Amino acid sequence: MKIAIIYAYNGAKFQGSQTQPNGKAVEDALNLALRKIGVFSQVNSSSRTDAGVHALMQLSCVDVGDFWDLTKLKNELNRHLPASVFVKNVKKVNADFHPRYSAKARAYRYLLFCGRQRIELADLVCFCAKPDMKVLNEALRLFCGERDFSGFYKSGSNEKSPVRRLFYARARARKTALGEFVIIAFKGNGFLRSQVRLMVANALECAKNPEKLEILKNRLENKSQAVPTKIPAPAAGLYLKKVFYS
Repeated sequence: MKIAIIYAYNGAKFQGSQTQPNGKAVEDALNLALRKIGVFSQVNSSSRTDAGVHALMQLSCVDVGDFWDLTKLKNELNRHLPASVFVKNVKKVNADFHPRYSAKARAYRYLLFCGRQRIELADLVCFCAKPDMKVLNEALRLFCGERDFSGFYKSGSNEKSPVRRLFYARARARKTALGEFVIIAFKGNGFLRSQVRLMVANALECAKNPEKLEILKNRLENKSQAVPTKIPAPAAGLYLKKVFYS
């Protein structure tokens, strides 16, 4: 029986999601928990996240025995997983279902905290001064549609094409008891390695220096190779929010 495990994790505790030789990735923690309950197949995941990046909904598939009660399986996994990983649901899927290639779209969130630095938010947000929201959203809109993102991903991604389609990229401010957050939301048919963090960094650079909007526009229209910045935003603020299969 093939199952999908839907789970969340705090990426600050791991060196990325994909299994590592040192055993310090999210998949390694999940595989270890599975082995403890007698499941020795390796998981296959929907998305790869870098070290320090979090997930609100990651999905991994694995083959298990038909005798498993899925509610009990979920509870047993949570019992053996570290507190930084939490299984939300376990469900049966078709044998031909693939967590990565069956996906239609993915959504990410990037969190900025615009108040004074708070220890309880360490590793969970990017601390920064509140950006100019109008310019920030103007920069983010430039990424929407089908674009060649050659200047906005980490080399060594082994992707066949840098072209992706973004359905939306937008930011909103939200005041809370802790302070003010800026939430930057993305949804697209796929993302290259570090693409979201580089889009965030370039949009924030434009918000600080509006004259750089033209540099960003020219790069996305393949009129120039220059970009406002080549340094990605910190991993701590990034969350894989959801993977869509329909």
